[in-house]
Amino acid sequence: MDMKELLKVIGQRIRSIRKTKQLSQEHVAELAGLHPTYVSDIERGKVNASINSYFMVAKALKVSLSEIVALPMKSGDRNLDNEIASLFSLVKDLDRNRQTLFLSLAKGTLNGIKEFKTRKIAKS
Repeated sequence: MDMKELLKVIGQRIRSIRKTKQLSQEHVAELAGLHPTYVSDIERGKVNASINSYFMVAKALKVSLSEIVALPMKSGDRNLDNEIASLFSLVKDLDRNRQTLFLSLAKGTLNGIKEFKTRKIAKS
């Protein structure tokens, strides 16, 4: 992956998280102490922002810097990775009780999927 593609991937991740949280670029820019045009340029992968700028955007979105710069293993996984990052950002916005409930439901769902897969393989 070259630098141009990397900046685009990071920008798409930021946009996905921002939209999930229903925030405007202007509001994120205000919270991050950046110009709205600069946030737009970051999201479009047009600028190689400083680590501080990415950190301020992450802080404005209430996510960790690592959530913004985490790269998908395969290029085809980008949309899925962005959806997962957006979901995690929504979960982080919940209070502790709702986070616990969500985790319990998610774990139960994953266990059900594993059990279903095991049964399906056993019947084959």
